[in-house]
Parts: sequence; C-alpha cells; structure tokens
Amino acid sequence: MARELAAEVREKKGRHAAARLRGNAQIPAVIYREGKIGVNIAIPANEWAKVLTSHQRIVTLKMAGGDKQALIKDVQYDHLGEFTLHVDFNELKEGEKVRVAVSVITKGIPKGQIEGRVTNQAFHTIHVECLPQDIPEKIVVDIEGIGLDQALHIKELKLPKGVTATDNGDLVVVSVNKPREEAAAPAEGGPTEPEVLTAKKEDPAAAAAAPAAGAKKDEKKK
Repeated sequence: MARELAAEVREKKGRHAAARLRGNAQIPAVIYREGKIGVNIAIPANEWAKVLTSHQRIVTLKMAGGDKQALIKDVQYDHLGEFTLHVDFNELKEGEKVRVAVSVITKGIPKGQIEGRVTNQAFHTIHVECLPQDIPEKIVVDIEGIGLDQALHIKELKLPKGVTATDNGDLVVVSVNKPREEAAAPAEGGPTEPEVLTAKKEDPAAAAAAPAAGAKKDEKKK
C-alpha cells in the first residue's frame, strides 16, 4: 500500500519562494504527467521524512482536486546529502507500467574467488519495468555458483514475478577473473643491475661529436 503524503498547489516559484517554503517546514516539488506541464506543489517536510525512511517508491498525494498516485522520480539534496531541497514526482495511470532503477545486491562468495580469482561487480543497479505495486526494493543475486573466468549476465538474473529487465541482457553484472599482475615478471637469465639514478648520464649528442673532434685534431698535427 502506497504511503499517503499531503500536497498543495503552490503559485509562487523561484529560489526565494522555495527558500520561504523550506523555512516553513515544507519542501517544493513538481508532479509531472506525460504530455502535460508539471504542477508545482509543496509537501510537509515531516511527512516526507517518513516516506524516505519507508523506502517506498510510490506515494498517494492527497490534493484538494483529488488523490493522485505518483512515483518518486528524483530527489535533490543539499551539498551534505542530508536535507531534501526538491522532489520530482511522476503521476501514474491505473494499470500503467513504470520503468525504474533497482539496486542489485550480491549474496555469497563465488567458488571461483575461493580458487584464487577476483570477483568484479560491473552493475550495482539495473533498470526494470513493472506495475507500480510490483516494484522490488532490491534484487538479491546468489553468486556462489560462479566459477573460474565465468560471468553472470542480466538475462540470467532471477527477477520477481511481473518484473522485466530493460537493459541489454548480454551485459555482465558479476564476473570472476584473474587478478591483475602488479608488476611484470623479470626476464630469464637472472636479475638485472639497478640503474644508478644519481650517476650523470652521457649526452648522446656530445658522445657522437667526440670522435669527430678527435679526428680534426689529428688532421692539424699532420
């Protein structure tokens, strides 16, 4: 069940009007619907805080003209990431599917990692399509069966009923590969002598000119 959130249409726009709203414990927001201009609204900061802690993506906006089901599209925070500055909502139609990003959480240790390989997670979120009530909070992936030099692709993920991935199915989510070599192995024949960095290096141009200068001196002696 979607959490209810009071909302009222606001007439004034701009930075100063938004600052006054925040000073009155309200948050400026906009609700969008496909093909329509966004409606500027204000929501109570204390009610919004409860929505954030619930981790719900769908809310019921309680408005004077009638309730609206809406998807939380975007949240803008302050520079510390603590306080909400602005919220964007997408109004939903009954029976209409939505596309959202969902976190991918791995579970277990791959058998390939146990055998000396390194586990790499290329994607921590994927995009899915489903009805609003079917939006998963997260997608948990069991990776224990991934062996040496193997990978798990998006098309191989086990998604909840009614949820479809919209990203390219061939993209690799998790892989187990060889660790990168920190340094190249020394060449055969034993270790090489280290270069003396404090030694003065001979100028190649001077070295090439030296024989020519000696030849001129010999010619004069003749």
